[in-house]
Amino acid sequence: MDKQADIVVRLQTIFREELDLPNLQISSHSTPDDVDGWDSLATIRIVAAVEREFDREFEAAQIESIRSVGDLISMIAV
Repeated sequence: MDKQADIVVRLQTIFREELDLPNLQISSHSTPDDVDGWDSLATIRIVAAVEREFDREFEAAQIESIRSVGDLISMIAV
């Protein structure tokens, strides 16, 4: 599995847990418009879980710029 695919698998687990959607399927193209329950509050919970999972800390400006799963992948993969 390549690095991006591994990140997506780990993110999918986080999204499923934080949004309480056990069957949710996400891709790098997924956005808050496509994912039930992904609102600004959920973004904060998701980012907190991502920071724990990937041992990262993001700046407020980075968090505010998240518009898709792909944006999260880019932030993690650096």
